[in-house]
Amino acid sequence: MALPFGLGIAVSVGLYKLQDDPSVPFSSFMLFLGVALAITAFPVLARILAELNLLRTRVGAITMASGLLNDCTAWVLLALVVALLNASSGLQALYVFLTAVGFSLFLIFAIRPLYKILCVRTGSMEHGPTPLLMTVTFVIVLVSAFVTDIIGVHPIFGGFLAGTIIPHENDLAIKVAEKTEDLVNILLLPLYFTLSGLKTQIGLLNSGAVWGYVILVIFLACFGKITGCTLAAKFCGMTMRESFTVGFLMNCKGLVELIVLNIGHDAGVLNDQVFVIMVVMALITTFMTTPVVIKLYPEWYQKQRAELVHGVTDPSIHPSTAVPTKDPSYMVNQGGIGVDKFSLVTMLNRLETVPSIMGLIKHLKQPTTKKEITSSTGSTGSDSDDTRSTTHVMELHALRLLELTERASDVMKIRDQRETQRYDPVLNVIRAFANILGIESLRTRLEFRSPNEFIKTIADHSEQVDADMILLPWATSNRHYVSSTPAAATDDDVNPFDQHYQQNQYHIPDAEFATAAFAINHTVVGLFIDRGFGLIQDHTLPSRTTNIIVPFIGGSDDRAALAFALRLQLYHKGRALVL
Repeated sequence: MALPFGLGIAVSVGLYKLQDDPSVPFSSFMLFLGVALAITAFPVLARILAELNLLRTRVGAITMASGLLNDCTAWVLLALVVALLNASSGLQALYVFLTAVGFSLFLIFAIRPLYKILCVRTGSMEHGPTPLLMTVTFVIVLVSAFVTDIIGVHPIFGGFLAGTIIPHENDLAIKVAEKTEDLVNILLLPLYFTLSGLKTQIGLLNSGAVWGYVILVIFLACFGKITGCTLAAKFCGMTMRESFTVGFLMNCKGLVELIVLNIGHDAGVLNDQVFVIMVVMALITTFMTTPVVIKLYPEWYQKQRAELVHGVTDPSIHPSTAVPTKDPSYMVNQGGIGVDKFSLVTMLNRLETVPSIMGLIKHLKQPTTKKEITSSTGSTGSDSDDTRSTTHVMELHALRLLELTERASDVMKIRDQRETQRYDPVLNVIRAFANILGIESLRTRLEFRSPNEFIKTIADHSEQVDADMILLPWATSNRHYVSSTPAAATDDDVNPFDQHYQQNQYHIPDAEFATAAFAINHTVVGLFIDRGFGLIQDHTLPSRTTNIIVPFIGGSDDRAALAFALRLQLYHKGRALVL
């Protein structure tokens, strides 16, 4: 932050002459330009990292920590600048600054405990914010903004301070954000951008000297931030690609820069011409971030770095490539005892597919005791001894994919992903059910992705865990579904699913999703068409016998289906019929 701050002070000399307003103290103008060039837009930075799937990488973690520290420091400096502007003397400026600090401490140490007690009393921690809590929250925000305005700093600092007292336990801060972000995104944010646009007069860039300052400001902003952050990252042991990626990410200005510039414009520090120059700089540095980061830090390089960090340098011995064509009946021999290892990846996106997945998990539970082995196989004596001579190792990986929307609360959930995964109701149900059955091999994972990245995420995860099979649930329903076969379709135009389900109806995006899933070629992919498997109505006893029918024509897919059916029969007493 020091290098861009210093370059901002340097360029302020020329911009101050260009502005030619003696009523504005040069010291305030100088400090404001330093802050404007040194600031990083933390919310926009978090959004970019989330969309590029970098939040859980080393680059993402370091950038987020640096951006948060940079943002806090910049807001403190900005408050100091505003206090200096609104004060007629140095003593009055010190009084304004100390009063603002005192009010901040009052909110943190006096109001925050009372607010937390209100959260507990109203049950907002467990059940989400109540209307009473939201009313109190809005009152605190408005009163805090009013007080900071009276003190002599901008009202936005009051809103910022009010946000710091919201507890983060049980994702309460995320739930409060979900309650307010629709109003902010639909009404307040467009109005703010409209007002900023009205203040921006592009026609003031009307001379070669002014355009020269535009280019100079952009160059110094990029050079200071990218060079300073790159050198710091390199000093910490990161590679050149990673260091430059951190530098370009930290160079993002975004909405926070526009807020800072509007504060300076409203306070009279910047005139209309300098304001336009700084707005152009903010827009260019923000727009350039995503494409440059994609080029500098591509996915193949991320995987390469992950392999090196985990101590795997030879791709030929990487778990995901050790067995290129996986066979579901792949056996490993250890000390004369056969080890039958089977790894299955499934997806939990819809609540209606959970009962069927629970039923499948129940059928995939390995028999552990002698009684269970005898009951499941129906064999005794030497047959039972042969069964025990093989150790069955089953790994179940439940992947929960949630859509990454434009909401700010989604980014907050990703930042607190461990807490989000801990309280996710679907994963909690699956974990509890597996615990009741005594299954210790269940592994759960939660990811936020855009819908067009779901298949790629599933494929990457299955390769990472060395999966033998991917089983994707597909819930059938008649609501909002369209006919599966057009009336005038030819044989060449028919969807592969239509050949088998011409009498059914399905949702077209689901069919497209399933079709894309079968393009995964590094492991076996199965489609679990849910017709109520695992659902038990009241006063209905569950069936103790599992009937399995396997249509067998030939080929790798049919052999995989047959091996999976035999595995189900191995674990539980059932009948398998091969056609």
